[in-house]
Amino acid sequence: MNSPEKKIPPPNKTKMTAKKLKILLAIAYGNLFLGSCYSLMAPIYPAEAEKKGASATAYGLVFGVYQLAMFLSAPIYGKVIIVLKPGFLMKTGMLVSGVCVILFSFLEYAPPGLPFIALSIVIRGVDALGASAFLTASYTTLGCELPDVIGRAMSIVETTFSVGLAIGPVIGGILYEAGGFSLPFLVVGALLLTGTVVNMFLFTDTDDVPPQSISVRQLLANIDFLIDIMAISVCFAMLGFNEATLEPHVRQFQLTPTTIGAIFLISGVLDAVSAPIWGIVAEKVPNAQILIFIGGILFIVCFLIVGPVPFLPFPTSVTMVLVSQVLLGLGMAGQIISSLTHGMKLTVERGFPDDVGTYGLISGLLFSSACFGAFFGPTIGGILIDHVGYRYATFAVTVVETIVTAICGLRLLFRALRKKPHPKNVEEPVEKNIEHQSQKSIDQINGKNTDEPNGKSIELPNIKSIDQLNRRNTDERNGKNIELPNGKNIDERNGKFVDDLNEKIINEPNEKRFDLENEKNR
Repeated sequence: MNSPEKKIPPPNKTKMTAKKLKILLAIAYGNLFLGSCYSLMAPIYPAEAEKKGASATAYGLVFGVYQLAMFLSAPIYGKVIIVLKPGFLMKTGMLVSGVCVILFSFLEYAPPGLPFIALSIVIRGVDALGASAFLTASYTTLGCELPDVIGRAMSIVETTFSVGLAIGPVIGGILYEAGGFSLPFLVVGALLLTGTVVNMFLFTDTDDVPPQSISVRQLLANIDFLIDIMAISVCFAMLGFNEATLEPHVRQFQLTPTTIGAIFLISGVLDAVSAPIWGIVAEKVPNAQILIFIGGILFIVCFLIVGPVPFLPFPTSVTMVLVSQVLLGLGMAGQIISSLTHGMKLTVERGFPDDVGTYGLISGLLFSSACFGAFFGPTIGGILIDHVGYRYATFAVTVVETIVTAICGLRLLFRALRKKPHPKNVEEPVEKNIEHQSQKSIDQINGKNTDEPNGKSIELPNIKSIDQLNRRNTDERNGKNIELPNGKNIDERNGKFVDDLNEKIINEPNEKRFDLENEKNR
């Protein structure tokens, strides 16, 4: 006798293996210093540009080209990632970004005026292309390698990027005082190149990637995915608006530069601290759009009180500014993590392939939407401040956020009223249901049971045979068919009719009695 085969238990997909941990740490490392590179310029580049004779408009373009290049390149990376592979994009993206940051350190030797600005724009733009490649590939890798802990993974990456944004100006200021304009860029660029070497050993991309079977049009055909895109785009627009306009707003309080810097730090700290919590909750709730809605409410309250908007009766105060920055940090962590997590999970639940091509396209679209918001927010914010002032400008951006949040809330309400799962436990396709019912009917028509003692096949009580329909029975002794009156049987021994419903069946052979009892039950 062969021994039974041992069943191998399925792997625990939620377990954080050593490989997954290495991938997560490598991505977090890259996000930390890419965030630092992005914010590194803020305290040191404007002063150097003014020494070279550049205007505020000119060096403002240097800051804006970074987000613009990311916005344009992210969807392209999302399409070509199945050919170039995520590991290759991560390694080359970090390499390009690190080299560009180091090259930026030599701009102090560039000729003043237009050459300085032109070189700054070119280097900064190429740097953005490298950063976009790394970030798009990193989100794709998280979706492929850690799908069941995607919320926590996203929260860790978001936390490290936020920490990078927060410490970038601090690192830049300290190193600038120690070694001038070049030193901050040389140090951070070298750290990025170190991360490139680490990634060469972590990402091999030896497996073949299937062709991409999903298009941008298919993704955008879903209202829930469109809500994710709108939410993350408006979220980054609000963040950009706040960064560009808050400092002129708080000048009226005559605060020191250190205090103003601490005010900006509040939102970053709250974002970094609350991101893991948002990530865990995003994994647990059946529909992460609930968190997007909550994040939108926090944003609305933030920009209602920071000014405040004209129709609120209380005056501007430092307390309201501080409270608004707390709400801003909590809201942006909720909306960013929930939008990314929901967008990836939703697309796979809709039936699209759970592969690199799908995650790459999702990451590209969501990241591009975020970059568009980050580019659009400061631009529109500056125009509004110049024309209508800060309080009416905050009212305008609050209206935009209210519209997006209302759409999200109505969608959640509509789904709740329909009591439709999201979109798990979806009904079987109509074709499968029809096939199942047809097979069931056939089984009922042909359904037979076996008389175990005699080995004969008898019909089930609820199935009528053809003989019954024709009111015929078979004389088992002589094989003749004789007509039956309604509800009667022929007593073959005495020729009398016996009422099946009232007469007891006695003195019959076991085989005959069984058949008659079965006939009576019908």
